[in-house]
Amino acid sequence: VDAKPLLKQLPKILGKDKEKTYLILFQNNYERRATGGFLTSYAYFRIKDGKIEIERSSDIYNLDQSISSHPAAPAEILTYHKGVTQFYVRDSNLSPDLPASIKLFESLYSRSGNKVDYDGVIMLDAKVLVDMLRIFGDAEVSGVTFSAEEDERCDCPQVIYTLFDIVDRPVNYIKTDRKGILGDLMFALFNKAIGFSPSKYWGTLAQTMYGNLEKKHIMLNFKDPELQKAAEQINFAGRIRSTNSDYLHVNGVNFAGAKSNLYVDEIIETRTTKGSSGIRREVVINYKNQYPQSDCNLERGGLCLNAPLRNWLRVYVPQGSKLVKFDGSQKTVKTYDSLGKTVFEGFMTVNPMGSAKVSITYTLPDSIKSSDYNLLVQKQAGNEDRQDLIISIGGQKLYDGVFDKDKQYQKSF
Repeated sequence: VDAKPLLKQLPKILGKDKEKTYLILFQNNYERRATGGFLTSYAYFRIKDGKIEIERSSDIYNLDQSISSHPAAPAEILTYHKGVTQFYVRDSNLSPDLPASIKLFESLYSRSGNKVDYDGVIMLDAKVLVDMLRIFGDAEVSGVTFSAEEDERCDCPQVIYTLFDIVDRPVNYIKTDRKGILGDLMFALFNKAIGFSPSKYWGTLAQTMYGNLEKKHIMLNFKDPELQKAAEQINFAGRIRSTNSDYLHVNGVNFAGAKSNLYVDEIIETRTTKGSSGIRREVVINYKNQYPQSDCNLERGGLCLNAPLRNWLRVYVPQGSKLVKFDGSQKTVKTYDSLGKTVFEGFMTVNPMGSAKVSITYTLPDSIKSSDYNLLVQKQAGNEDRQDLIISIGGQKLYDGVFDKDKQYQKSF
């Protein structure tokens, strides 16, 4: 039912009446940011009557370099980032609400000499890249072979380690356009996808990508209000959703903490109870990094993947909630309203071979009743297999498992 509006718009999206141009933004979800990951590269493609033509791809640093004057960095970056004083496109996805982050992106993109008018944005993360390699097989770019096979050097897919090795490892010679390799790889995979006959791979591809849309490894943003409304209705638009019931969204941003989200396991436990003062909520987040620190010595040419995770943490709850306590933050806790929610904000670190814990207790506004209680927990985009969720309401455990997509439960207590 929710998919109907988007399905009706598919001919329009695929350029039936007018050619469409889409901007693809690739997010590295192992360096997690508010909408899923660090913005790494981008590409354009045009589509007319369902026929796709890949225009070009490049890395996000080239886009930043095409802007002659960058504004001063916002307060969030000055507070939590390391050594960054200007506002760059690559840091523009500051809001967990994708449309809000796209507005920030466009405020900088509009200054670029390389800007292209587009009809929509498609956000992809590394899981999509790995899935495409699993479906289409190995790909070779600039003499380097990329595959989805596990690599023991990082306990991650070979493509992930190889990209990090090419882009991030310091060397004593100049690597030509090394940050552009990801864009070139995506370009090659997209051309593979449209080069095969539909009967060969497209069934598997469609099923896989639909799963990635559900789990927010792919998100859509359209300039056409009708298309955007349809994407939001099926929850493919990365929206922080409005609700009159209870709500929770935990958002972590890795500012200058290497690629540590590749190694940090998280458990979010949320408990709802009723007391004399109303409905009380406790959210406990446990972080654990069981891997040793990487060699982050640039002079030795180390590849710095696992380092202390520097985590800017925001917890979104129903507007009007009152904070009782926030334990575990290494900076002064802030409380404010944003995106129609109340936000509790802190900062903490997780060291390699170490752990950390954050515990937040608050009361809900009186408008939320235990007799008709409904809880929506929204997943942060980019989280992949390393985050578990435990939901308890009125002393009863309702969910205990991988936090792979948004969860909603209704229970009177």
